[in-house]
Amino acid sequence: MNPNQDDTPTNSTEFRLGEADANAVDRWMAGEAPSIDRDRRVAELLGLLNAESAISADAALTDLTMLRIMRATGSQAPAEPDETPELTPMDAEALDAWMLAGGRVERVPAALRERSQKIHGLATLVCQGPEPAVSGDMVDKLMTRVAQTPTKSSEAEQPEIAGRIRLADLMSIAAVLVVGVSVIWPMLTSMREAHYKTVSSARMAAAGNGMAAYASNYGSLPQASASLAGNPWWEVGENPEHSNSANLFTLASDGFVEIAQLASPTNPQAPTSVKGEDASDWGSLDEVSYSYRNMFGGQNQAFTLTPGSALLADRSPIVPPSRRGETARADANSHNFGGRGQHVLFGDGSVVWLRSPILDNGDNIWLPGSVERDLARDGRATLRGRETADGAADAFLVP
Repeated sequence: MNPNQDDTPTNSTEFRLGEADANAVDRWMAGEAPSIDRDRRVAELLGLLNAESAISADAALTDLTMLRIMRATGSQAPAEPDETPELTPMDAEALDAWMLAGGRVERVPAALRERSQKIHGLATLVCQGPEPAVSGDMVDKLMTRVAQTPTKSSEAEQPEIAGRIRLADLMSIAAVLVVGVSVIWPMLTSMREAHYKTVSSARMAAAGNGMAAYASNYGSLPQASASLAGNPWWEVGENPEHSNSANLFTLASDGFVEIAQLASPTNPQAPTSVKGEDASDWGSLDEVSYSYRNMFGGQNQAFTLTPGSALLADRSPIVPPSRRGETARADANSHNFGGRGQHVLFGDGSVVWLRSPILDNGDNIWLPGSVERDLARDGRATLRGRETADGAADAFLVP
């Protein structure tokens, strides 16, 4: 008989299916209906596996079976008692996660929570009972042994997730990033704000030089129109005769300063170039960065540079809500720097950072004297867009 015939096993101790039987098994696993005798015999034989077994397995039988499987497959037997035990990769990950969670199992990722619960139980058992007395000599010996124990540097033996990155490594990186950001971010924010303050102060000082040159030529502060009392002064970009910002824009349109020097570094909507040779105002209130002394009413039209008078400041926080029919805190600071304060340009050319809009003489730079006297009890105010200053000594910066 040919020992290589498909349906005849060899005399070797190793048993292998013939090709025809293997094909029959494949067809059975694929769910095909038996069509030949060989397929039917295979189906009947494998169908016996579905019968209930009368054998009851116990722990000893399971251990014996696993030992036989390891010997048959060439696997190594479990470590001998005198060998150093090692955690499995998943147990090592669970231990790392449990320690990073501060011993709180509920904060461990769900995939490792069951293993971490067992580790927590072991740790609880270790901590039970009286605390043993430990001598300094024992501690020294233990630390010496730990230092002499060789460590494994092979990356393949370390538990990994997401390719070749360990969970503990990810957690360490995240912790470093969190600490780094918490330390560096406030520093960067502070440095950026300091830079913006420096730039804003320099631009406002340049505007002051332009005003001085304008006053030297025309004998007054920058003025675009008659600015009659009773006209609205907050219609920015709509009508130069109804916009106080058009008066300030004259500095740029007449060439006394660059339009970029009237743009706050904290206002992303502020233009840095004049759009068209005939431009006479900013396009909208959002484009305006600084509030200028209200030139409406006549009393300021011949006003020149008085050292203690406020001429320009970061944009008023009162005008935008007033245009919406809302009130605002009378002592609010400009939003250019997040309500922390504002730069103010005075008649002597100095630029001062003030943490309050109220000057030393009690004058509020956002409001005319009449509104200051009629403030509500809660310290809130609103403007109608037609108010004028009470005189040359009254600082009233808009819009």
